[in-house]
Amino acid sequence: MFPSVWARVVRGVYPSSEATIHGFRRVRVLGRQHPALIILANAAPIAGRLYYDISADDVARLDHFETSNYARVKVAITVTGRAVSAESYLALNVDSLLNEDWSVTDFERHGLPIFNATYVVENAPPK
Repeated sequence: MFPSVWARVVRGVYPSSEATIHGFRRVRVLGRQHPALIILANAAPIAGRLYYDISADDVARLDHFETSNYARVKVAITVTGRAVSAESYLALNVDSLLNEDWSVTDFERHGLPIFNATYVVENAPPK
């Protein structure tokens, strides 16, 4: 999750580190700016961020934000060359997914402002 989005969803401040996930693909969602994570064997590794020791309240806020279109699941990721257990949100809304890779660069350039003004507002956890 992008730091600007993360800061609008959770209340706590958490240590984090760069991480990589294998066996998944980020795809575009029809009519949306954000990606969806799907299982795909032999997919290219995806770089991301692992946040540590998230409070139960903030996990609930993340679950609310991700909506029922996503399921929080256990995944194996790599942090500094070590395998680590973590949780990520896997897409359930398969009818809305496009068979197109989602682009971090395009999102940063064009999608993030739209995402912050729409999805983030629409799905913000209760205060």
